[in-house]
Amino acid sequence: MFCAKKYHFGALLTAFFLFFSVICLGQYNPNNGFMDAHFGKPITFSSQDSSFSLSIGGRIQSMAERRYDLKTKGNIVDFFIRRLRLNFAGNAISQKFTYRIQLSFSQRDISADNSAVQNNLFLRDAMLYYSPNKHWRLGFGQTKLPGNRQRQTSSGNLQFTDRSNTNALFTLDRDKGFWIVNTLKSKKNVIVSNTLSITSGEGRINSDKTNGLCYSFRSEILPFGEFKNNGDYIESDIFYEEKFKLSVGLGYSFNNRTSRVAGQLGEYLYNNQLADIHYYGVDFAMKKKGWSLTGELYRRNSNNGISINPADPTKARFVYSGTGFLLQSGYLFTKKDEFAARYGFTSPGQKIAGYTSQLNEYMIAYSHYFFRHNLKLQTDAGYFKGSAQEFLQWRFTGVVTF
Repeated sequence: MFCAKKYHFGALLTAFFLFFSVICLGQYNPNNGFMDAHFGKPITFSSQDSSFSLSIGGRIQSMAERRYDLKTKGNIVDFFIRRLRLNFAGNAISQKFTYRIQLSFSQRDISADNSAVQNNLFLRDAMLYYSPNKHWRLGFGQTKLPGNRQRQTSSGNLQFTDRSNTNALFTLDRDKGFWIVNTLKSKKNVIVSNTLSITSGEGRINSDKTNGLCYSFRSEILPFGEFKNNGDYIESDIFYEEKFKLSVGLGYSFNNRTSRVAGQLGEYLYNNQLADIHYYGVDFAMKKKGWSLTGELYRRNSNNGISINPADPTKARFVYSGTGFLLQSGYLFTKKDEFAARYGFTSPGQKIAGYTSQLNEYMIAYSHYFFRHNLKLQTDAGYFKGSAQEFLQWRFTGVVTF
């Protein structure tokens, strides 16, 4: 029943936006407005005076995966749609007021949060922005929190078929609330950007939470100026930086009295238990002439983060308190071909050492870019080793972004 209602809501929501888009197309008059349509960018409709615009885009990612468990000798082969997205963005009244909406439809995309959480998860982003000038931007709605770099990077702009296991454990993901962004640029082309968000702390689900909020902050500095096309949030040097570019980021988040094991993600703690979660992160990205290197270090702490199943004391749900590290590099040996390597590890703290173990991640990848990240084929292979698990993984994916 829940699944039927969930998909019914998603279908209605999609139908509404598609109907609205058709209306815009039907009302479009080349003498009064402008339409831009070519591969690699969304279809954009705009009024002649630029007081209104609507861009429609999307992404399809198909994936094949094989995993071989070296301990149990189990073998899993799967084919699935990893991501299916639909995006709407634009401005209203003036360029100062903008909006963005993103919907997701593949089962992997929707249930990645947690299939046990019974809420609609089709809606990924729904944001209204007001930019009074070039230095300030205010946002209200639902979108990604200012967390680690790899999570902030669009899944359509990755060097590998997907984000790292390290990111999966430490990501802040999406939430609902307010965002404030300030960006300053010096005469020497040094850029400093700061983002503050105050959100519900429960993620994309519809929650009745009234216990506490989540406060997140991220600061970045680009000492050598801007990357081409915001390339500090695009993995691989796809736009070929002639000069060395660097971005360094610091982040902190405090989720006060959250009910879920990862704050915005995961299962609910048993017994209606609430936990405080502190997240700390530092990351960097550097590029030059086809070469790229990114690194991330995370730390998460929590009090009251372990809950025991009252019906079965051998089972527990817990906040992953511990440390994570990620290092990733790639090189474009032609304009369309790239090799990349990744190393990551996660190490649980003493409080949860009895429930989970350290995991090391070693991966290599090859990508062929037909048209940058908008049309590409990728494959990667990895070896994962920890005291409780050891397995091999191979994946192949095709991505089309329009």
